[in-house]
Amino acid sequence: MIKKPLKIIFKVAITIAISCNTKINKQESPLAIVVKLISAESFADFTEASKYIDVQEVYANDRDSLTAIQAWKKEILFYYGLNQDKKFTNAFKYYNYNIKEKQGSEYAEISFEAKNSGSNVQKITYTLKNNKGQWIVVKIDYLHK
Repeated sequence: MIKKPLKIIFKVAITIAISCNTKINKQESPLAIVVKLISAESFADFTEASKYIDVQEVYANDRDSLTAIQAWKKEILFYYGLNQDKKFTNAFKYYNYNIKEKQGSEYAEISFEAKNSGSNVQKITYTLKNNKGQWIVVKIDYLHK
């Protein structure tokens, strides 16, 4: 008589242990993806950055007849190449922006709005798409002064 309840308890305990031991796939927030993209690009780590951006979709309409990847690398190397001059830095100064996030089930939008009205770039907007549980940047818009 005692053996049967022990078997049931043992089976329940094993089931609980196995279910608790499975890995939970946490989805990173759209803001975390944008921060990782900016960080990887600032170090010209294109392998890492490509995990967070759909280069073909963002840079497909390049005017210089470059491939999307060539246009992306050219822009990043130019932009972050400015740090060779001591007046510039490749660190993105998040504190200079008001950061806003809108998130739906399929798309999200991260906006960096300049706090300084005299800033050349007034707003940077990243549009992200949820691709099989992973957010990825599909569009970047710059609003210039």
